[in-house]
Amino acid sequence: MNERTRRLARLAIMTALGTVLLLLGAVLPAGRLALVALASLPVCVALMMYGAKWSVGVFALTALLGALIYPGAAAIMYIAFFGFYPIAKSFFERLHSPWAEWGCKYALYLAAFAVYWTMAKALFSFTGKELPWFVLLILGAAVFWLYDRAYSGLIRFYIVRIARYFDR
Repeated sequence: MNERTRRLARLAIMTALGTVLLLLGAVLPAGRLALVALASLPVCVALMMYGAKWSVGVFALTALLGALIYPGAAAIMYIAFFGFYPIAKSFFERLHSPWAEWGCKYALYLAAFAVYWTMAKALFSFTGKELPWFVLLILGAAVFWLYDRAYSGLIRFYIVRIARYFDR
């Protein structure tokens, strides 16, 4: 099998895996956030294996398929933040200053929060009466920090334990 065919097959499998995880996040309410976050891992693998251009393709196809098959909160979370975060994270971590890196990451988080909050209110009659938006924003920032650290750990695990099997 030539390299172009192998690459296309791997990217199709990554897209399918991301779509399945996204759809599981849509139908399983208990693990929605975790499954939507995990749906971005194939984008990250595509980024490490083939570069940003191909990872954007995996993200776009997964988002399109997820939104067409089961539109809802999971698809919005994936499109608004989780799906493209691995790509943004790789660019932000190339900055030479940790302050700039985290400033860009939190600016992206704030923008995604605003988009998701606005869309949730408009599309799902979400009122937010349980907690005010600023409390959710602050708690979300703490969870975002944990998410970023865990994501970095998953990337390290992939590089150390799994990546060598894809070179064959």
